[in-house]
Amino acid sequence: MNLLNFDLANREAFAKTLQTLIKEHHLKPDEIYMNVLESTEEPQMNYWMARLLIEEQGVNPQQVLAHDAAGEPVKALQAACLLHNIGVAAALLELNAFKGSVVDREFQLAARIASKHEDQALLGLMMKYAQERDELDWFMQALQRHPTQ
Repeated sequence: MNLLNFDLANREAFAKTLQTLIKEHHLKPDEIYMNVLESTEEPQMNYWMARLLIEEQGVNPQQVLAHDAAGEPVKALQAACLLHNIGVAAALLELNAFKGSVVDREFQLAARIASKHEDQALLGLMMKYAQERDELDWFMQALQRHPTQ
């Protein structure tokens, strides 16, 4: 699955950059991950860096990053939607780096965030992901049952 149609050949350049940051600059993978999540750089850079950090550096995409005003945990997929980071969101979706399915709480919360912020690109990405998994109808029904909260 390649939701944003990024060229696989570009992966190697980002892998070298990541190795430089870790080995020569002694940055920790979790710190880089947080920077990538908050980044406003090109989606392709955010996508490859997040993907490589998860796949090759063992960064846990399920870690709780913060808590919202109600004390609920905020995970990477929700944070990517809050920060309008389509590159990280695509990497997380492709790696199934969220708990449950497209109708479960974590995915639906991220979709509601994208919907509330009227982020058509992120919402479209999530719809494409659900469609590729043949779950678009379920996803849309769940989203309509529980509108933006």
